Amino acid sequence: MNKPIVALLTDYGDMDTYVAEVKATILRETPDVVLVDITHQVHPQNIMQGAFLLMLAAKSFPSNTIFVAVVDPGVGGERAALFVETTSGKIFIGPDNGLLYPAAAREKIRQVFRIKTELIPNVSNTFHGRDVFAYVAGLVAADKDIAHLTEPYVSMVQLQIPRPVLGDDRVDSVALHVDRFGNVITCIEGALPRDWLKAEVYVNDEWRTVAAVGRFYAEVEIGEPILLVGGTGYLELSVNGGNASTTFGIKPGDKISLVKSRA
Repeated sequence: MNKPIVALLTDYGDMDTYVAEVKATILRETPDVVLVDITHQVHPQNIMQGAFLLMLAAKSFPSNTIFVAVVDPGVGGERAALFVETTSGKIFIGPDNGLLYPAAAREKIRQVFRIKTELIPNVSNTFHGRDVFAYVAGLVAADKDIAHLTEPYVSMVQLQIPRPVLGDDRVDSVALHVDRFGNVITCIEGALPRDWLKAEVYVNDEWRTVAAVGRFYAEVEIGEPILLVGGTGYLELSVNGGNASTTFGIKPGDKISLVKSRA
């Protein structure tokens, strides 16, 4: 019998005990579990970035994986705690703030439940990641019945990943993520038109650079910018051997406009 898999995504970082406490809660309910860290480096409270990364990662996991995602600036407030079943068999657990929706929708949502937080003992007002989401994930991974802790829910927040706006020789997009290498990943899924050899890059409507349009980093000299489709399947702005984010002052959420260069 395969061990249950619980995959974790949070904005907790790695300097505190938060991630360890989340894992400990799951292990307490089911020691025989595979725990996978998707990332704990989502920018604090950046729900859009977390939703995008969860969506990217979820497709690579086998069916019946349990995902616990926590980017939760509304913790302790009125937002619901969710348990989402999908037709692929994957389960998503986390706050109802849009974080779960893009990934769950891509897996085809079957049913959404509200977790009855009020029935769970000793719940912190500020740490539902440990006391609610991890606890429920542990129960599910242990194949325990949680029907008494949930009820059907119909008003899930449906956060949409931004889509590019296409114009005449122009594409307006958004920076969704900056990876460890400083590559700026945009919301443009797939490549630019084949007749684009270079593009002018504007950040929040301010000109930054002219970048080659290519397929891999080494197509340009060291230190030169390039636009290409990375491993995510989305178009990214990169600097060969450098860091596009720091070079051009780009962070997640910034507007990225590309204009076909005539030069």
